[in-house]
Amino acid sequence: MKRHLLPLMFLLLLQVSKAQIKVDSLVGEQMMGLHIPGLSAAKIENGKISWMRYYGFQDIGKKTPVTAETVFHIASLSKTVTAAAIMQLNARGYFNLDDDINRFLPFRVVNPSFPKASITFRQLLRHRSSLADNQDYLLPFWENKYQGADIPLEVFLRDYVTVGGKNYESDKNFINAEPGEKFGYANMGYALLGYLVERISKMPFDKYCKTHLFDPLGMKQTSWFPQQFTDAKLATPYSYSDSLKTFIQNPQGKYPDYPAGQLRCTLGDLATFLACWSNDGQFDGKQIIDVMAVQMLTPKDISLGFHTWFLYLLNTETPMYSHNGHGPGVSTYMLYDPFSKKGLVILMNGELSDYFHWRKLIEVLYKS
Repeated sequence: MKRHLLPLMFLLLLQVSKAQIKVDSLVGEQMMGLHIPGLSAAKIENGKISWMRYYGFQDIGKKTPVTAETVFHIASLSKTVTAAAIMQLNARGYFNLDDDINRFLPFRVVNPSFPKASITFRQLLRHRSSLADNQDYLLPFWENKYQGADIPLEVFLRDYVTVGGKNYESDKNFINAEPGEKFGYANMGYALLGYLVERISKMPFDKYCKTHLFDPLGMKQTSWFPQQFTDAKLATPYSYSDSLKTFIQNPQGKYPDYPAGQLRCTLGDLATFLACWSNDGQFDGKQIIDVMAVQMLTPKDISLGFHTWFLYLLNTETPMYSHNGHGPGVSTYMLYDPFSKKGLVILMNGELSDYFHWRKLIEVLYKS
């Protein structure tokens, strides 16, 4: 019996190898056509990482390949981590999602057009708080033009949301809608959630995440601040110039609304986070994220509405939750199916914003 098993196992391995070669070839072709220097991807199945793959270069000039040690800027995927942090505190009973956030702040946050309306944790998570991203003020940060000292969250937010603050503009920092009434994607809402983690836990946001998320999950190559890593570790962000037919290197971005999009980590670390999420918040036999938090933010009943995560249709029959991220030289995507518990993470140090190109890449990797 054992003699017959050996040839069978060899044939199965050969088929798997051929399938992976085909996938790698398709990914390579797409990267070349879309001018993506480097990419890493991981698939989650049964609460575990089923595979991780690495393509291209983290540094073109030095010809440094993307590896398991490459640290990527994950941009707005950071919001899923910030949401997990605030939901940990919710699970411990510190607040209810429909509580007024001003109970926990040393300054008041109100929409000037609706001063009596409360702004709640749930509204922040759902991008319905009426906070807005003032592009005139924030865009220079997001374009990586700011390389000065880190601005403390409290100082940054107080100056932005309070009357008399040096960066307060009522018509640009808030939308003209009552909190809860209208969707408006707002990075500032997630900066505020990060600060609320600080206020409630009485710990700096980055230290809270390290203590209660990163360390318990073994995410040793994860930090909110790029200066925590050597240049040799960080994937260099690249833009592609169609006119010059060449890649242009971008600086490592940093900005004061950092809980909304500044996280750096390896593929393995982020895949571990998603594996824990897909396993109802359990990792290595321990409950790291409360199961109710997973069900609240990514419920099987999609009619309940989203909190942080958005809806993605892989095909007409497979609804999934997703979040993407984008910045100068950075593009990322993360998906999670609450039914099959499968997930996918894609990180790259190039720019990809076209939805249909993303779909092609996701389909190739998800089905492999």
